Amino acid sequence: MKFRCGHLPLVILAVAAALLAGCAQVPRQAFNAAGAANIHKIVVTRAQNQDEYDVNMVGHPGVSFGLIGGLIAAADLQSKTTDLTKAIDPKETRLQERFADMLSTQLKTDGYDTEVIVLPKDSKEEQALSLGKQRPGCDAVLFVDMRAGYWAAGPSTDYFPRIIAKVKAVDTKSDKVLYEDTITYGYAMPRVQTVHLASPPEYRFKDVPTLTADPAKTREGLYQGVDAVAHQIVADLKKQ
Repeated sequence: MKFRCGHLPLVILAVAAALLAGCAQVPRQAFNAAGAANIHKIVVTRAQNQDEYDVNMVGHPGVSFGLIGGLIAAADLQSKTTDLTKAIDPKETRLQERFADMLSTQLKTDGYDTEVIVLPKDSKEEQALSLGKQRPGCDAVLFVDMRAGYWAAGPSTDYFPRIIAKVKAVDTKSDKVLYEDTITYGYAMPRVQTVHLASPPEYRFKDVPTLTADPAKTREGLYQGVDAVAHQIVADLKKQ
């Protein structure tokens, strides 16, 4: 069995997700529309499109069997991730691009002036905020760290679309945080305190062969998710 160390985070993610299920706390700050009356132009930061769509199984049986079991689980999840990624083709899916464009368009409809900037690969929050502040007329930077894939609870449960978006809006003049939250869609971790949005039942798949059999439908399950998350952010940032 070949295993590349760079893919170890997949199994670590499965273990961490299980541990976080009962204790996770995330930063949250509601948007104060009255206090943000001076915000007219929002720069929306967009990460590079994903080049891989993760398949995760939170309760993978291999995780219970020490290091060797963990390596087997990681290899299995990487194989499933490779199958999903090949099926839906990242060059066609372009999820981060769709997400940022929808955010920008809907914020304009709500009365904001917007601009989307594409971040360098692997940009951190501080770099994204700094780049956003440099844009002419920018009053606030909306930073979104979003990742998407399909998750299952265990080997006998369905795969759900899974989107997690960490969102922060910062006033460029005062550096004050105007809004911060984490929004999830589809697969739900018990007792993790995020804004969670349910996914339609038609986008649940019993196994990876079913998940990859109809790429258009599988891709649409993710599109539905990013659209729902974008709607939620726009609703949260609604002007008075």
